[in-house]
Amino acid sequence: MSEDKIKAIQSSKKVREFYREQNELITELLDPAESREGAQEQEERNQVKLKIAIYGSVGVNVCLFLLQLYAAISSKSLALFATMADSFMDLLSGVILMYAARASTKSNWFKYPSGKSRMETAGTIVFASLMATVSLQLIIESVRALMDSDKQPPMPSPLAIAFVGFALVSKLGLFIYCRAISQYNAANILAIDHRNDLVVNGFGLFASLMSRLCWWLDPAGAIVVALIILRSWVWTAYEQMQLIVGKTADPAFLKKLTYIALTHHRKILQVDTCTAYHAGNNLFVEVDVVMAPETPLRESHDISESLQIKLESLANVERAFVHVDYETSHAPEHRKLK
Repeated sequence: MSEDKIKAIQSSKKVREFYREQNELITELLDPAESREGAQEQEERNQVKLKIAIYGSVGVNVCLFLLQLYAAISSKSLALFATMADSFMDLLSGVILMYAARASTKSNWFKYPSGKSRMETAGTIVFASLMATVSLQLIIESVRALMDSDKQPPMPSPLAIAFVGFALVSKLGLFIYCRAISQYNAANILAIDHRNDLVVNGFGLFASLMSRLCWWLDPAGAIVVALIILRSWVWTAYEQMQLIVGKTADPAFLKKLTYIALTHHRKILQVDTCTAYHAGNNLFVEVDVVMAPETPLRESHDISESLQIKLESLANVERAFVHVDYETSHAPEHRKLK
């Protein structure tokens, strides 16, 4: 449906969005194979941007950690200690993501037959667990400080304030860059981390400065900062665990798989089942196609193998499995019964 006709629909905004999504899906389905190959070449070029995001974040985080370490020690502010701990975990996260990204590209078909792309997801879960542990420790220390009402409020120096301000500006630049390439999981994780740092560092600086008026604002601010970090990374770990467990792909991608399988060859009469599920960030695809019972084995093999290669050429598809059948009246073959 043309855009003019869509705009003319007055019944509901959801109806207009539905037709726009259908247009996008049809355009993608009709996209020729040459375009998909070009997209893969563009994907390889974009990997350079991803490396810049990861290595750049690690380099900046080293500098910011040292600056915030000085700010925290010189001011003895719990809120600034919380931001310093967050900076240290940022540095550790960059190292984990660098190791995971490098490990996932080194294949060992004898030890890891399905590849090591899930290393990145596992690394994210490990990092999220470390962040949650540090946040809980900060909460405990802040509660102890709140119980000690005789403690003098911290007085951050102008140099410490300047260091934290520089950290805020640097994190804003990193967030904008990583957000621009957030289609990659590692860049998206870094963008979330930089966004959280903007909130954490800004609030930590505010709490430390306001503690001159109310002594309890510094430990209370540290608790709030720790809770923000804890909530963000617990949710991130939950999302990543869904991927590594095997969450299904979105319906639009399943429609695309079904269309590709059904139109792959004239001897494919039907698509019996079509499933796609996450194995980390990438997807495993299983397709059952139907051919005539009299189709020669050699021909059915060649058709199914070429379909497998075509499906594995899609972005984010790690492996594809194609099963050939001759009827559809049976139950799905590959559904494991418990």
